[in-house]
Amino acid sequence: MDFDEVIAPLTRKQFLSDHWNKAFLRMKGKAGRFTGLLTWDDLNAILEQHRLTPPRFKLVQDGKALDHNLYLSPGLGGTPRLDSGKFAACLAGGATLILDSVQEIAPRVRSLSESFRDALHAGNYVNLYAGWHSQNGFDLHWDSQDTVILQLSGKKRWQIFRPTRLHPLQEDVEAPARPTGPPVWDGLLEDGDAIYIPRGWWHMAYPVNEPSLHLTFATVPPHGIDLLRWMTERLRGHGAVREDLPALDDEKAQATYLATLRAIVTEAMDDSLIRDFRREWEGDSFPNTRINLPGAPYEQLALIDDRSTIRLTAAHRLAFIPAGANVEFKANGKLYVVPADMVPALELLVDTRTYTVAELSARVAGETAVANLKKCLTVLARAGILLVEKG
Repeated sequence: MDFDEVIAPLTRKQFLSDHWNKAFLRMKGKAGRFTGLLTWDDLNAILEQHRLTPPRFKLVQDGKALDHNLYLSPGLGGTPRLDSGKFAACLAGGATLILDSVQEIAPRVRSLSESFRDALHAGNYVNLYAGWHSQNGFDLHWDSQDTVILQLSGKKRWQIFRPTRLHPLQEDVEAPARPTGPPVWDGLLEDGDAIYIPRGWWHMAYPVNEPSLHLTFATVPPHGIDLLRWMTERLRGHGAVREDLPALDDEKAQATYLATLRAIVTEAMDDSLIRDFRREWEGDSFPNTRINLPGAPYEQLALIDDRSTIRLTAAHRLAFIPAGANVEFKANGKLYVVPADMVPALELLVDTRTYTVAELSARVAGETAVANLKKCLTVLARAGILLVEKG
């Protein structure tokens, strides 16, 4: 399943233009259409086979997290373990189960999460919610992320209210006021249904005294404040930005300095600013972990040749910045400079698929460029930026 199947019959273009960050959307679907993502048996296996503890795994009731001692017991080695009897008693008493970032331990959910990331050009994480009785897990609230909720099993009643503050942030200068008007939607989300809730829209979910299982895909796109922070970091290269501020009583020096600073900021805010920022942001958006044991400790050090298979691991994709005849890119906190003629090969690299070195080499021209590309790939593999999956 991919993002386009979730929103069908809407097209991606319709969703982005009419609803994304604008308006609530209910998507009716056939019962069972999301069952393949994660079943009750899958959840049972996850809980039995993983040592999950708060804050990632928790039980909540009436808006408050339960004391973990009510459902966890001391385990061998000091890591708490889920106590099945105490756990069942808490659920029987009305608690809701919440498991954060379930995409990391549920492969089919991870695959859909990657599709969401590519479609919406932003990172995301997926939380799982399971309830049984009629008590609420959370009170009326809003989220600082755009969310898509998929009802995997059972049903749950939802109330959706319009935002009371435009584009609220998690760390904002003021809190949105609670809504006073009627909800824009009050209805049941049933097996196979989905809803989209834009950032800042108030909502509340009500269990209906039957087993309910749903996934929340929380997407975090960049905001204007993120752009300004990123631009500020780039301006560190200017001496005037690093300079001490003029004295409080020296108005002439202040005016001169502000004029200099204003010119630097104006120059930085050229027409390519958002494009450059989004390239870097999207490249860094939650690359997924890929593990390749037992071979990785050997393959990572093996001589790279045309048969070697390469996957990017340090980012979703690399973001290149022109630097004369070269380009620069950051990975794992380090700046790399490579010849510009390597870009057609390196820009193919992503964390969601592999390429052979032969496929990458076909994107550059000449034996010298191919040799340099292999040297570059070797350096990146040694630094852990690339994963060499087999040779």
